[in-house]
Amino acid sequence: MLPLPLPEGGRIGICAPAGPVKPERLQAAIAALQQTGFEVIIAPSAFAQSGLFSAPDDVRCKELEDMFTRKDVDAVFCARGGVGSSRLLEILNTELLVRSQKPFLGFSDITALQWHLFGKHGFVSFSGPLAVEWDGSVNEATQKQAIAMMRGIASEDLLKGFPRTNLKVLRGSGCVQGRLFPGNLTMITTLLGTPYLPDLRGAMLLIEDVHEPPHRVDRMLFHLRNAGVLSRIAGLFAGELDTGMNAEERSMIAASLRDATRGMTYPVVMGFPFGHGPERMTLPVGGLVEWNPDSMSLGLCESVTRERLT
Repeated sequence: MLPLPLPEGGRIGICAPAGPVKPERLQAAIAALQQTGFEVIIAPSAFAQSGLFSAPDDVRCKELEDMFTRKDVDAVFCARGGVGSSRLLEILNTELLVRSQKPFLGFSDITALQWHLFGKHGFVSFSGPLAVEWDGSVNEATQKQAIAMMRGIASEDLLKGFPRTNLKVLRGSGCVQGRLFPGNLTMITTLLGTPYLPDLRGAMLLIEDVHEPPHRVDRMLFHLRNAGVLSRIAGLFAGELDTGMNAEERSMIAASLRDATRGMTYPVVMGFPFGHGPERMTLPVGGLVEWNPDSMSLGLCESVTRERLT
């Protein structure tokens, strides 16, 4: 199920289904979105804080559902990640969200919600910059691709405009196609053993994380292997796993990726511009893509938005 495209100059609803935001950052982000021609509508608790979260679970859940059902909202952006999305999985009315057919943009902790939406309904959402990051935390290329993706006008080459120099093929050769599942490695491992993990048979798994040292990344990769996930997928791709890693630590991560996929023949590639840094691809959760090692490209095989009827 595909979302409708975000119309030019449309109305963006911002809610905070996970952690709280710094008000000054969100205010700057709202101003930046408005300057690009969008109207911005804010959920009541977007600037609030309740312990670790922006608001209690029931409030965050209701405000997320409301953003999808409001007639004056064309797309829903998550204010930030952090922590808290997993607490909404059992209480969220996902039928309301997918029925609205609105583009849904989130990242990091929001992985839990996005993967659940695709697993239960086949609903494609977008893993990309959080609303608060429009304060200048991500660069112009990142912002432009995110909007283009939700408007249905992005390049089929998902790496267009981003550097490919850091891409490193660790295993496998040849072109491979599959449904793309981009997400935060920590959040993916928390979905194991729950009914909220989508069917990953034949999937193209693209992982990222932050503040995770090599030994923790290794542990999570082998958790995926031991749970049978890495034997079911069609490709394993890694973005940034910590923006501050040095060369030795990156070498350790490469070794862990190779070791966790030993015995597999599918492509294993690291170095994608996808993570918590300022330069980040926006990727469709559940979109059909193809990896081509000759051109070092990850390309869309089909549209990720539906046609808007006028």
